[in-house]
Amino acid sequence: MATAQLLRLAIAGVVLAFAGVVAPNMWVARAAGAHAYAQVSSAPARAIAIVPGAAVYRGQPLASLTGRLETALALYRKGQVKAIFVSGNDSAGSPEVTVMRRWLQANGVPASDVLADDHGSRTRNTMLDAVAEFGVGDAIVCTQALYVDRAVFLARQAGIDAVGIGVPSSVSGSLQNVGTEMLKTALAFYESYLRQGPTPAGGSTGRTAVALR
Repeated sequence: MATAQLLRLAIAGVVLAFAGVVAPNMWVARAAGAHAYAQVSSAPARAIAIVPGAAVYRGQPLASLTGRLETALALYRKGQVKAIFVSGNDSAGSPEVTVMRRWLQANGVPASDVLADDHGSRTRNTMLDAVAEFGVGDAIVCTQALYVDRAVFLARQAGIDAVGIGVPSSVSGSLQNVGTEMLKTALAFYESYLRQGPTPAGGSTGRTAVALR
């Protein structure tokens, strides 16, 4: 009897896990997958490259952030974007935005073409700020391949006509990273659809909107 009850509980747990985590991940992948690209050369032109923040150390970007910045820089140099939006933390202990801005300027991007948001503590905040504070209407999101579907989904939910480039990275090889990303993706789904309804891509324009020219 106890064995049968345990089996039923196990089955119920699997069903709940699927409904609560796996199904939202499938939804996000379906919604964003068609807008994700593996290479800079294959991505369509947009006005802005968005670089979400990641870890820095002693004033330098670590590997994940460097990959994102290099991708945005390649897009800028090829003329596929006209400006780069960097967003993250910018505290004394984690000066992500300062480091990103300095890295881009050291690599030839004029200060006038770098938009900086120091309130992007989460990817969702980054995308909402891009629209509300900077009037971003279309963009290429530069992040690791493991995260690109979630980032593009959040960007499009914020009202951005967004595509993404999945930067190659070893993070996809870690089961812990994959599991964490699945939970974050499920949270992104619930926050987008339950907290504030979905917003069509290509939405509002703001005080510093940047257009392709």
